[in-house]
Amino acid sequence: METANSSDLAIRLQALAVRLVVKPHFWLILFAMVVVVPLSRTLSRERPRPPEMKLQLPAFELTSERGQPFGSKDLQGKVYVADFVFTSCPTVCPRLTERMAKIQHRSRNLGIAFQLVTFTVDPDNDTPQVLADYARSVHANPARWSFLTGPLGDVEKTVVQGFKLAMGKEEVSEGIFSIFHGERFVLVDQNGMIRGYYEATDAGTDALLRDAGILTNLGG
Repeated sequence: METANSSDLAIRLQALAVRLVVKPHFWLILFAMVVVVPLSRTLSRERPRPPEMKLQLPAFELTSERGQPFGSKDLQGKVYVADFVFTSCPTVCPRLTERMAKIQHRSRNLGIAFQLVTFTVDPDNDTPQVLADYARSVHANPARWSFLTGPLGDVEKTVVQGFKLAMGKEEVSEGIFSIFHGERFVLVDQNGMIRGYYEATDAGTDALLRDAGILTNLGG
């Protein structure tokens, strides 16, 4: 008896399926379920937003590790991250440079649209040749990572007035000076606008790379 009922049910379901398939409304409903609903969910997802900060960075021109003029004109149209170190620094600078090297590696998919720029805060000692040797020691890709120096006054103007970060020397004992400088990364967009300051931590690096990707792919 159960077998007969099961057979009848199967026959009725098969007949119903045949009737549905030949109806235009069936295909419209199926299309909506398979295509329209998933597509609408995708489109309704909020697009990632670029960082809201927009602070104009004044134009600058310094000297690269290649001994050539290099400045904001060379970076126009590109997103870049800046950091500030000096090559003889025994403490925080090696950690900052190591972090920049990781950023270089993790951002490789962005290509030359995303640049890294290191500014020395000890330009009297960090000549282009010194910076070139330093760049090679940290395996910097010259197509994506530049190191800049120049007259002390020009560097101070760029760092302090431009990037709004501290730099200078303070006397720790008679005749002995210590160099101080900002320890955060700065993200700049294609139009020379500062879009964010980031701590040199795992969380800060993740946030920087996320925002750099958004700016690079969405054009700011």
